[in-house]
Amino acid sequence: MFKHACVLFLLALMLLPSGCASRRPAEIQPLSPRELEQFFSRAQDERRFWLTKYESDQGPVFAGAHRLHTGKFAYVPFEARRQKPVPMISIRFRSPEEYMALIDASARANWIEFGLAREIGLIPIGPPSYRHFAMHADDPIPGYLSVASRVVIDQLHVETALMYVKAAHGPMKYLTRDDRDMRAPIVLGSEFIRAFHYVQIDYPNQHVLFSTTTPYRPHTDRLIASVPMRDIYGAIAVEGFIDDMPAAFLLDTIGDYAVAGTFSTAPDVRQIMIGDLVLRNTPYSDLEMLGLGMPDVPRLGRQVLSRYIVTFDGRNRQVHFERP
Repeated sequence: MFKHACVLFLLALMLLPSGCASRRPAEIQPLSPRELEQFFSRAQDERRFWLTKYESDQGPVFAGAHRLHTGKFAYVPFEARRQKPVPMISIRFRSPEEYMALIDASARANWIEFGLAREIGLIPIGPPSYRHFAMHADDPIPGYLSVASRVVIDQLHVETALMYVKAAHGPMKYLTRDDRDMRAPIVLGSEFIRAFHYVQIDYPNQHVLFSTTTPYRPHTDRLIASVPMRDIYGAIAVEGFIDDMPAAFLLDTIGDYAVAGTFSTAPDVRQIMIGDLVLRNTPYSDLEMLGLGMPDVPRLGRQVLSRYIVTFDGRNRQVHFERP
């Protein structure tokens, strides 16, 4: 039965439109049917990992993933510190070897390159296998849900982390915005961020703080805005206004732009309001030209976010913006 399910998925992958692959030829090569079959030969049922599957509007959700130990913190620096800070950090799995990971709140799920997933022994879940296409980026290659038994950030352990293994050889490219300066084999998305009591991206000081159980209390003397955390297609968003019109914004923590969307042809947006955070005359980029998905949802990128300390308060479902 599993072999039959695999064949169906392999056929589906082979039927992906060839036009997408030719649009950006690059180093990415989709896995062959034989390679996919070999990958799925190690698949295990999710219940082996104490995961419970529930159906949702966004597809299957697995309770019991991203398990944390109580009372733990990790305070880690951005890697490749540069003039334009990017939340890229060093993580480990079961071995001492370190790997670069981007923290992208506009991504619903975690992603990992196939070569690294095979090297560290990630276990695919199945049958059936769970295929997912990234919605936040214009990427034609799917990923297949797999389990990393442990992700280590400094001394903080995350057990049973779920990651989509990209079904291709080569870099993730689309998911790292086709930017060689941000080339990393791993992307940690909103599901990972929301597992913590809070995750704080301190752009000015180029550090990320993770807390497993201690709640976050914003500093009143530097707090600019605290706004409800919204969920759009699984990604983290906030509500606000564009020139007095209501809007929801994805928070693109790695995107190299200020604000992006498909709602304007002007070079700047006159005013954006998110709670008490007010942005005026903000440079505007066309979202589709950037190769990003979900065109109906505007985004704030790190040209704006990097001015602040941004805290994703998962326990209270809020996002805090603070001055450095």
